[in-house]
Amino acid sequence: MRPGNVYAVAKYIILSSRAWIYAALGFTLMFPILWLLLLKMVGNPIYVEYFIVGTVVNTSFGIPFIGASQDISMFKRETIYSMLFANGADHFDIALGYIIQVVALSTPSIVALLALAVIMMGIRYGVIQITLAVAAAILISLASALLGYALGVGVRNYRVVNQVSQIVPWPLLLLAPVYYPITILPTTLRYVALILPTTYMAFTVEGALNLNLSTLAMGLLGILAYSSASVLITRYAIARGEVNG
Repeated sequence: MRPGNVYAVAKYIILSSRAWIYAALGFTLMFPILWLLLLKMVGNPIYVEYFIVGTVVNTSFGIPFIGASQDISMFKRETIYSMLFANGADHFDIALGYIIQVVALSTPSIVALLALAVIMMGIRYGVIQITLAVAAAILISLASALLGYALGVGVRNYRVVNQVSQIVPWPLLLLAPVYYPITILPTTLRYVALILPTTYMAFTVEGALNLNLSTLAMGLLGILAYSSASVLITRYAIARGEVNG
């Protein structure tokens, strides 16, 4: 890995997509806020804190996952990946450069969304809690981009990638205890929830906002496990020649 190549890849991707960056930032705020308003109107008030957790996870998971999977699939199809590779960047440079720009672009939305969610729901958190929650959300964006990168690299057919990347987030957000506590699920569904990455993302944000170290540690361990799996999938896809270059 060469830092100069990583920086060049991240800069190239940001500049090549600058025409729609502001629109993307707006959409990453608009839909989660509308969803939060709906939950505030019709949801059970005792789960208000979980509504905030779910909103943060929704934004920090959905956008990086969908964007990374579809972008990398497009890079392969349009030989952008090969062009970057031919100009001196190796696979790790491209992966790290792409993920860095995803996190850089999603961080402003995460910070703004968390602030708006707290104001809308009328819950007060301390500086430490907010700081930890923002750090947790950025970590979730990183892990989600890794998951999406693994999908984009590992599947040959770009149409399959586009379809799967748009379908998968919904069950991961609705079946996992993202907008509600895991304790309300029947025992069988709890075991199902514990295999979903979004469950551990929610644990991480919940633990950060409540300063619950055990919940935070459980969430971080789950994110680490899924991120490690994503790296292994990406390495396997590269080794078998799924990525041009």
